[in-house]
Amino acid sequence: MEKEKLIKSKGVISRGKRGVSNKARKGGARAIKPIPNLNFVKIQRQVIQATEEVKKLRNFSFMMRMRKTILAADSTDKGTHIDASIIGIQIKSKAVSSLVSKISSDLTSSAARVKLVRTVMQDKRDFPLSLYRNLMIQAALTIYLGDITPATLQIAGQTYRLYLEKIISTHKKGLLVVQSKQLKNVNLDVISVKDLIKMEEDEERGVDENEALVIQEIKITLKLLEYTDSLDEDTRDSITMTMHLDELHDLSSKHRVKSLFAGSGSTESTKNKHMLIVRKTLAALEVIKRIPVLQPIGLKIIAKLQEIDSKLPLPYLIEARFHMQALRILTLRIVMKEFSARPSLRPTFNKAIVAYHKALKRALLSNPKRTDIIVLSEFAQVSYYAYEQRKILNLANHGVLKILEMGKKAVDVLAPSNRVYIKQQKDILSALKKMKNLD
Repeated sequence: MEKEKLIKSKGVISRGKRGVSNKARKGGARAIKPIPNLNFVKIQRQVIQATEEVKKLRNFSFMMRMRKTILAADSTDKGTHIDASIIGIQIKSKAVSSLVSKISSDLTSSAARVKLVRTVMQDKRDFPLSLYRNLMIQAALTIYLGDITPATLQIAGQTYRLYLEKIISTHKKGLLVVQSKQLKNVNLDVISVKDLIKMEEDEERGVDENEALVIQEIKITLKLLEYTDSLDEDTRDSITMTMHLDELHDLSSKHRVKSLFAGSGSTESTKNKHMLIVRKTLAALEVIKRIPVLQPIGLKIIAKLQEIDSKLPLPYLIEARFHMQALRILTLRIVMKEFSARPSLRPTFNKAIVAYHKALKRALLSNPKRTDIIVLSEFAQVSYYAYEQRKILNLANHGVLKILEMGKKAVDVLAPSNRVYIKQQKDILSALKKMKNLD
């Protein structure tokens, strides 16, 4: 019975394949569209839209909120992310219905959303991939709404990883249907995804476009899963305190001046509070950076840190790391021949190098402190990276030359006091000479 279901679903997929192929022939759609299930930009937009709607509805009366969310749900007949009814429609259970009702009555309640996500995650039934995507959006919403806690960050990471695992298991089922005829007497469940991919690629029969897309998506997803291996453990270890985005607002210059004039607390206690909030924020950002769905809110938090401490290099260094993390995933997609990522490579790297340059300008070059050394070291690394990857990043020679010159400036500060940087210094100097000859 299960096999028949899989065969039927494969038939649907096959028809879809022909559609994709036709589109590709007509307009080259395949070349510019990202892999659907890994289109995190689209998912980010959904989270941002839901966040904005929740914020709008927050000040409405209960009846008005109910009216608007019900109308939104009725318009699509699929529920909404705003009140989590989209989950309630996909999973029929008393526990889920009760939690969806709680969220409907208090849209900003992170506790209810966290409980909803955990309740669904404990349900071991086989649900469609869309549910896990919706679950990831619900988890992300708690953070976009400002609650950055051990619980919200943990479920954000867990749902992201679960979504990736579900992508692989869904595709594995489809590929197993293809192989089932050739492997009649083999227990298909024991075949690993990697072995299955190898079998598909080694076969003499031609792999059609959609099947190639599936294999490509599995490969990328497997790599993304590797990146998250320690995410849950790291989150538990590093995120021990709760914070809210409003705390960062309280640290903004304008608000801080008002507080000081109002005589609220001593300067020392204000400084300690400031440092604690910044420490909590930095710890949270290290986790947020690793979850693509949270990239926009992470950059928003960083912008607030830059506003608070505009003279310090650290907020700009963190921004650069965020962009480099995004670049890492883009590069992975290119390596896996997912060329729709190519147009984003150079703009993403440019954002990273601009942020690194801002950090470098704020770092102490004479008698550098620990943070300054980190900035100098990372800038030196990224300058040589720009040289090595200039072709794939489509960088102009004069641009690479400028980056290398700044990289040399950074490594020249580090090398005299630490021999570790001598090789890097030589590499950058050699790269500079080659680029000058080209220019």
